[in-house]
Amino acid sequence: MANDAGESLDRIRPAVALLLLAAALPCAHAQQQPLQPVENIRLEQIDRPAHYSSNISIPDATAATDAAAPSPLPDVLQLRLATGFGYDDNVFRTESDTRSDYFWNVRPAIVLDGWAGKHNLSIGYSGDYRTYSNYSTEDFYDHRIFANANLDLTRKVDLKLGAQVWWGHDPRGAPESRIVNPGDLDTWRDSRVKAELIYGREITRAQIIPSVEFTQQRYLNNNQSDRDYDRQDYGLRGRWRFTPRLYGVVEGGIAHIDYLDPGNSLDRDEYWILGGVGWQATAKTSGEILIGALNQDFDDPAFGDSTNLDWNGRVYWTPKPYSKVTAFARRTSVDAPSPGGGNYLADTFGVGWRHAFTEQLELDLGLEHTLADYDTGRKDKYWRLDLTLRQSITNWMDVTATYQFLTRDSNVPGLDYDDNMVILELELGTDYVF
Repeated sequence: MANDAGESLDRIRPAVALLLLAAALPCAHAQQQPLQPVENIRLEQIDRPAHYSSNISIPDATAATDAAAPSPLPDVLQLRLATGFGYDDNVFRTESDTRSDYFWNVRPAIVLDGWAGKHNLSIGYSGDYRTYSNYSTEDFYDHRIFANANLDLTRKVDLKLGAQVWWGHDPRGAPESRIVNPGDLDTWRDSRVKAELIYGREITRAQIIPSVEFTQQRYLNNNQSDRDYDRQDYGLRGRWRFTPRLYGVVEGGIAHIDYLDPGNSLDRDEYWILGGVGWQATAKTSGEILIGALNQDFDDPAFGDSTNLDWNGRVYWTPKPYSKVTAFARRTSVDAPSPGGGNYLADTFGVGWRHAFTEQLELDLGLEHTLADYDTGRKDKYWRLDLTLRQSITNWMDVTATYQFLTRDSNVPGLDYDDNMVILELELGTDYVF
């Protein structure tokens, strides 16, 4: 009888999650207001998950300085705090013996963004804390501190500097997490510093950007020191503008990955070269598509030398000032977390839509698909769906409701799973201008 009751509960968990989400949406009484343009999400110079090495260029946060900027620009202190309650119907993300639990989320952030003449400096902290009601092994407390500097040296030369230290964890069931981990979540510290020298402005005919980045990855628990590594990246990007709306891009680089444990055989050098086009066809459409090759030269003769097709593309479509669609595709080189798993290429395709129904009500929708093809013959397919509705209560308070669906389909028996999660949050934030 107990097993029958448990199976019945498993079948209705997704429906319960959707009902909770629907009950939380404060959109039934939303008043129609004049729509405002959707604000662009600010991208930090260095901010990406550990284990995913990528040759994606840093977004040009100083592109706006090509035009005449107001002077002097204000210094701004940004304060953010989100706290909420959630439900997860498959906490351990397993195919059988699925267990559900409730949890509390807290996400603080503070950023100081200042100017010294034409130079922009920013420092900040962000955190992500989660505590489960019953399964404390799944609790995590992630922290990230960062500092960025955009230095306008001359009319043609800019220098970008960035650094961060990120204390994070491997989520259950993700490509970067181990298959078997009965204890606490694997935690790590990821340290990065990066510099870019930019010769030429976005509006000029040509632009050349050499870059260098150093990374240290250190695991902090569960005897995972064999996964610690040091990485060095050296890159060069060149852009040539054919017309005011069309330009060509060539970029390449070399990365040296060195694992500290002599028993880890994934030490290697990686070389990549990509070429393609970028465009700003209209005020509504822009993008950049690059295709090339990635060569991996492993120190271990068992892996040898291999060359694979490589790509990186992103397209933006803004049909209305209050609606924006982003589509992307990328290939990344990933080291398997489990012993003997080797290295593999992960192909990721995704689309996102951000839309403001009114000044108070906004939708964020994201769908992502990843194919992981291991050297050992293991093949995993991942899907991720994120849906968030944000209702603005005041200019410093929002209420958000998020539904997330995760799934893995593997040719290895026992690795498939489905996971539904719903989160209700209250977000507080304000900016102090100096």
